[in-house]
Amino acid sequence: ALDRAALDFCLADAFHPGCEVTWPIRHPSMYMAPFRIRHHDTKQGEPSYGTQLTPKAALSVNGPLYAQGPGDITRWMAVPWQTDTASCRSGYEAALSPRYDPYLPTFWPARVPNHVLTEVDYQVVMDPSRPPQERREAFERRATWLRGLKGDNPEQLNQMIDDWYRLGIVELRDGIEGSTDFPALIQVESTPSMDLAGVLPTRNLVSLHVPEAADPSLARAAISQAVAAIGYPPEEVTAGYLDKVVPFRDNA
Repeated sequence: ALDRAALDFCLADAFHPGCEVTWPIRHPSMYMAPFRIRHHDTKQGEPSYGTQLTPKAALSVNGPLYAQGPGDITRWMAVPWQTDTASCRSGYEAALSPRYDPYLPTFWPARVPNHVLTEVDYQVVMDPSRPPQERREAFERRATWLRGLKGDNPEQLNQMIDDWYRLGIVELRDGIEGSTDFPALIQVESTPSMDLAGVLPTRNLVSLHVPEAADPSLARAAISQAVAAIGYPPEEVTAGYLDKVVPFRDNA
């Protein structure tokens, strides 16, 4: 029961750095028995791996993928986790080629959804007095989960650290039993506590990587030019130097 309580809410499978434990957890050398992490003797202190962690050192008996001490598993994750989580979206543009659809699936749908059915649209769906077409359109509409974040990429990452708990939570609600248009159960975003007055549901739909934005003296002008060039309304674009897509720049 204790194992299940700890594991039921794990994300599993992807093992990307960020809000979940990352790739080292896949290595059997970290375990002394099934589901039991091998313990490191903390009296020995943390070994030094030098200026570069080589594959040989990483896979050795004394390496970081063997016995684990306090904090060793989570040290591979993003710090703070909120900044990485705010960067995990689905629509990336500019330096990547070919263009990516902004409604791609996500690998963290239960914890970090990209697009959600809002409470407002859910109420339209559940209102039998509304025209059927209006209800179907409301059900098919999706809002960007991170639409409450403001500014360019660095500003949004910093806001996420402070305001992450204000985001909506996806809840399982009653749908319409026996309907051919709507399911019996519907996943709905709870109303965020962020100020969304005047905010478009599609704000922050697309993440735009602007390499020149790494230079603060060039950032503002470069971001403005890049946003104007991709064809999306400016309010739908989060632009800046996105370090997580830097490795793909040479393939553009």
